[in-house]
This record gives sequence, C-alpha cells and structure tokens, in this order.
Amino acid sequence: MGWLFVSFDLPVVDKDDLREANTFRKNLLKMGYYMLQNSIYIKACVTYEKTDQYIKNVKFVAPTTGSVHVFFITDTQWSKSVCIEKADYKKSKYKKELGEETPQQMTFW
Repeated sequence: MGWLFVSFDLPVVDKDDLREANTFRKNLLKMGYYMLQNSIYIKACVTYEKTDQYIKNVKFVAPTTGSVHVFFITDTQWSKSVCIEKADYKKSKYKKELGEETPQQMTFW
C-alpha cells in the first residue's frame, strides 16, 4: 500500500487561469483525493500497479498551463512523516481529515 501525491503550481493571473485551477482541484476531489495543502492532494493506493491508471486520470484533467507533479510513496514512508500545525491555523474549507474513509492496509496473515 502507498500514497499518490499530486502537487502543482498553477498560474492564477486572470479569471480563466483561476477557473482552470479551481476545476483541476475539484476534479482531484471527485477522483477521491484529499487536500493535504492548497496545492498538494493525496490518494491511497492499494497496489503500486494502480498508480499508472491514477496518473493517466490526473494527466487527463491537468490544466493546460502550470506544473503538475505526481509521485508515489509507500505506507511506511508516509508513516514516518511529521505534521507540525499551529493551534490558530485556519484550515481550508476543502481540506478533509483523513479518517475512517481512508483505506487501511490489508493483512493476509
């Protein structure tokens, strides 16, 4: 099991750019990604083989401008990450907490 990260830097100079960036963000949410930060979205991957299809889906909805990076990390690498968040931090209305909906790694023995 692992996690697919989509990070991006998109121009939002004019209304068309902003509309395209917002559409991209909404498409990621519709595809089951969680917003980790404003320009970083994550999705659980049960198998590494699934990443190819997920990457194709991101390419399909990616904006015509800007930079989008997709990368995979294992569940073990993710578990070693640290989040430092201040008490007065205002979360985005689009950010979801990782919780019961998040797939857990299966144990076979």
